[in-house]
Amino acid sequence: MYSMKRASELLGIPVVTIRAWENRYGIISPGRSSGGHRLLSDEDLARLGFLKEQIDKNGLKISEAVEKLKQSDSVPAAHAASPPAHGQMYASLVDKLYAELIQFDSAQADQTIDLAFALYDVEDTLRYIFVPVLYRVGTEWESGKIKVVQEHFASETIMRRLSALFRVFPINPGLPIVLAFCPEGERHHLGLLSFSLFLRKRGVNVLYAGPDTPLKELDGIIESQNISFVAASVTDPRNTDKLLTWIEATALKYPNLRFLLGGAAFDSPASRRMVQANVRYLSADQWEDWCQA
Repeated sequence: MYSMKRASELLGIPVVTIRAWENRYGIISPGRSSGGHRLLSDEDLARLGFLKEQIDKNGLKISEAVEKLKQSDSVPAAHAASPPAHGQMYASLVDKLYAELIQFDSAQADQTIDLAFALYDVEDTLRYIFVPVLYRVGTEWESGKIKVVQEHFASETIMRRLSALFRVFPINPGLPIVLAFCPEGERHHLGLLSFSLFLRKRGVNVLYAGPDTPLKELDGIIESQNISFVAASVTDPRNTDKLLTWIEATALKYPNLRFLLGGAAFDSPASRRMVQANVRYLSADQWEDWCQA
C-alpha cells in the first residue's frame, strides 16, 4: 500500500490532482491506515498511471481518459501475468526508462524503476520492462547509435536495482541452498540474476556469485555451505566446455548435488549434450513448473 505522497512521487501526479480525480470520477478506492491516513493499492496506482499515460502521451482530456479506462480491460489489476493486458503501459515504461538511461538521468531512471515495481510484480518487471530495455540498449550499441559508456551505465543501473532486491525477500531455512554463478569468461548475468530473484522471492537461500566466477574456487563453497543445487548460466557457447567438464568432475565428488543450466548457449538441443539425472536444463517458462516439482 502507498501513501498519497508516495503515489504522487512514483507517478509524477500532484497529490491535489489525485484527490480531484478521485472525488470527481471515483476511479480509485483508497483504504485507511490504522492512523487514519489514506492508502492506495497497486491497482489504484495502475489506474492512475493509465490515466496519466493517456493524457501525456495521447493528448486526451481527463474525462476522455477516464471513459477509456472504464471501457478498456487494459488496467483491470496491477499484477496480471499476461503481457497483452498491460502491453501499452509496459511499452510506455520501456520507452521512458530507455531514454532516461541513455541520457544518464539516474534520478529519473530510479523513479521510473520505482514506478514499475509499484505497478507490477518483480518477475513481470524483469520480463516485460528490464529485458526489453537492455535488449534495445545492446542493439543500439552494436549498431553504433549509442556509445559503450551509455550501454554500461544502463546495464549497471538496472543490475544495481535488481541486486538490491536480494535483501527484501526473507529466507526459508527449510529450503535447499542454491549456488548461482556464470563461469569464468561469461559476463552476461541478467538471466542468472532473474532466476536467482525468482528463487529468493520463494524463500530459497541463493548464494549469488555472479559473472566470471573461477570454477576452481567453488568446491570449498559447495562443501562448507551445504549446497544442494548449482545454477549456472552461459550466453557464449565458447564458455560451455569448461563448465561441463567441471560439472562432470564435481558430480563425482558430490553425488547428491544437482545442476541447473540455462542461458542462450543451451537453447538448442545440440548444445545440451550432457544428459544425466543430476543435470536439468531450464528456460524461463519452465522455472515455475520446476520449482513446484
